[in-house]
Amino acid sequence: MPRVFGLDLMRATAIVLVVFWHSADVLRDAVPGIVLPPHVDGVDLFFVLSGYLIGGILIRYAEMAAVPWHLRLLDFWQRRWLRTLPNYYLFLMLNIVLVLSGCCGGLINHNTWVYALFLQNAWKPVDLFFWESWSLVVEEWFYLLFPLILFSALAVTGMAAKRAFLLLALVFIVAPMTMRFVLSADAPSLWHMEQGARKLMITRLDAIGWGVLAAWCHARFPKCWSMVRWPLLLVGSSIVLGCAVAYGNDALAFSSTHYFTLNALGMAMLLPALSAWRKAPRWGRIITFISIVSYALYLVHQPVRCFFNRWFAQEQEAGLLVPLLLYWIACITLSWLVQRYWERRFMNLRDGIGRRLGIEG
Repeated sequence: MPRVFGLDLMRATAIVLVVFWHSADVLRDAVPGIVLPPHVDGVDLFFVLSGYLIGGILIRYAEMAAVPWHLRLLDFWQRRWLRTLPNYYLFLMLNIVLVLSGCCGGLINHNTWVYALFLQNAWKPVDLFFWESWSLVVEEWFYLLFPLILFSALAVTGMAAKRAFLLLALVFIVAPMTMRFVLSADAPSLWHMEQGARKLMITRLDAIGWGVLAAWCHARFPKCWSMVRWPLLLVGSSIVLGCAVAYGNDALAFSSTHYFTLNALGMAMLLPALSAWRKAPRWGRIITFISIVSYALYLVHQPVRCFFNRWFAQEQEAGLLVPLLLYWIACITLSWLVQRYWERRFMNLRDGIGRRLGIEG
């Protein structure tokens, strides 16, 4: 599929936000008194964009009536898992080595096996190490459950594909949202909520669900999707900014519940405008590059931080700017190497497997 620059911009913005906020403590020490922007959640951007892209693929697969449903399901899974699993297991092993060698903090114990099955935050937190992997658990379980239920329902009920897709998208929005309201009710602080309900698979699938619902709207009402893109961009941007400003301990009830719903909804509203921005401008090469390496960069940046922490601890104020810049350069360079020489090798296998299943990429 051809690249869409607006979606590359969304993905690149998401990973830059993640790395920025995970190194913001160093920036605060380097420039005392600096005023940082509102905390827009890059992970939620990833979730919504992932749902939109995956939703579009699944709508297309659901309408391939000439291909047996189990072959469509297998092809979807092999394409997703060859995209995500090689990087995940590579960095799972790397993080284990870093913890055992004392290079990074964390704990290896009898519960470490849950990381191999993406269970570390499925319904309860097992917070030992490799902390950034929580979002990958949410995505992987969505990749497993949503298409499995969708294709099974189509096979058993004979329901129209787009109708079944819409009903399932709504279930994946409402059920996690309800679960989050239940589990967040007793959180005594924002920190407790963030370690619990914010990072559990069963309470966060709805963020991806909003992206899936956006994909359905795009497929079902393409003309309306195009006509409303600018008003929705304005409204969505305002919602995301408002949520970022309101999020915090002072508004714990909102931050534990409605924040996640409104934030994902606002981000989904950005998609009509961004999906229409197809051609990259001249200055867009760096955006496209960051988008391409974004998954590797998400996995690279925390292990790299472990090696820079000693340097950060030795410097004060303005002296931190040089190691901070080198940290970013190291992260981007290593993410390119991982994407080029590891990730891409597995992704190149997908079309061949798809052809063997009778499905063209």
